[in-house]
Parts: sequence; structure tokens; C-alpha cells
Amino acid sequence: MKSCEELRETMLATLPLLFVCQEENNRLKISTPYLYPNGDYIDLYLVETPNGLYLTDLGETMGYLADYSIALKQSSKRRKIVHDILLTHNVELFQGELRVYLEKEEQVAHAVVRLSQAITQISDLVFTLRLGTRTTFKEEVEEFWVEYGIPFERDYVVIGGSGESYTVDFYLSVPKHPWLVETLSSQSRSYANTLVSRVIRVWHDLHRVDGRYRYLSLIDDSADVWKAEWLDQLAEFSEVIAWSEREKLLQLLKAASGQGKASL
Repeated sequence: MKSCEELRETMLATLPLLFVCQEENNRLKISTPYLYPNGDYIDLYLVETPNGLYLTDLGETMGYLADYSIALKQSSKRRKIVHDILLTHNVELFQGELRVYLEKEEQVAHAVVRLSQAITQISDLVFTLRLGTRTTFKEEVEEFWVEYGIPFERDYVVIGGSGESYTVDFYLSVPKHPWLVETLSSQSRSYANTLVSRVIRVWHDLHRVDGRYRYLSLIDDSADVWKAEWLDQLAEFSEVIAWSEREKLLQLLKAASGQGKASL
């Protein structure tokens, strides 16, 4: 068995590999090994202002809860739970964002751990929901494939040009070219922006491989959180269809498979 000293050296050598840092939109994006309950990795952002530095989740955690219809204002018990978590980790909730303010750059590592722990504990509120009380947008889309007899695979794994693997919401077995489908649903504008950026990154990386697939971004437009320019960016890499206009979806798939247009 390794000594404590040897174990510490091994851990310190491995730990940085679990965190990835890159510049994004005049801030630093820190990808962590921590996970939301749905399996997505927790990303944090280091922002510099004239008043100093702060670390933020850009509203992703509150957006994640909103997607499960969890509103803190509707439950004093949940507000108390979140308040206690924020107090424990010295994290602030500001306009939907979870933030940690820093006096100096040397505090970043500790702040990343604190904020990640707070996010993990707060996002676990989804487990307080009663099973079967809410259908997610992804599940609604899945029911659509079943209803119209469209062969599909859920959570399809594919490799991008960078060598990174991605789990795409759906693979559709359509003649001529199969389709990869991502569903985007949010009740907050900040989280919607994050979702769009993430899907664009996936589509861009997959485009670099070959021409095996066609790409489709399905937008849950039940909430008015999607900016036109975001959808235009998505449209550079994929077909974009709003769920309220899903009659266009079958027409698109039929046309792409050479079967003509469907009349719904």
C-alpha cells in the first residue's frame, strides 16, 4: 500500500486532469468532473469585473430546476434548504446565478470546490419530485417518435472530430441519411443561452467527421426565452424547428427520405 505522501502526490498529479479550463466570451470556462443529476457536467465561469473576480454557474442550476418545474418561491421548505446550502458553502444567489466572489486569483481552486458542492446539493432537489408527476420535453418528443412510427434510439453516443464522445438525445433511422436530434428546453434565458452554446459545440464537432448524419435542433418554445440570433446560430449547423410548429417536422423527415411531404 502507498504511503500517505505517495498517495498525496498521485492525487495532486491527477486532480488537474479532471478540470478543463478554456477562454469563452471574455471569461474562463472551467469544466468540472462534478455532475448534475441528469448526468451533465457542471461548468463554472470565472468573470473579471472592475470590482474584482467572481465565479458563477451563469444560472444553469436554477435553469435546471426550472426545467423540472421547481420554483423556490412556491415552497418555503425548498427555500430554506437552498438558503442553508448557500450559507454552508458561502455562495450567493444573485439574479438566478450562483456566485462566489474572490479577493484574489489564488482562491479560485477552493471556490470551484465550494460552488460545485453547492450546485450538486441544490440540483438534487429534483429528487424531491414525485415520480411520474411531470413529463419532460425529451420524453414528449420520444412519445412523438412512437406515435408516428419513426424508428429511433435514445441517448445515442457518437464521436466528434476532436475525438470527444457525445450523447445525443435521439438517433433517427431515416432512409438515405440518419438524423441526430438534440432537444432544447429551458424556462430561463441564461440557461437557454448555455444550452444553445453547448449544442452548437456538439454539432460543430460532429460536422468535422463526415457526412453520415443530418442534424436537428428541437426547441421547446413554451417559454419566451430564445433569442432569434441564437436560433440563427443553430441553423448554421442544423435544422431548427420549434415544438409549437412540429407539423413541419414530419414534412422535413419525409422530404429528406425522398418520400414526399406528409399531411398531418
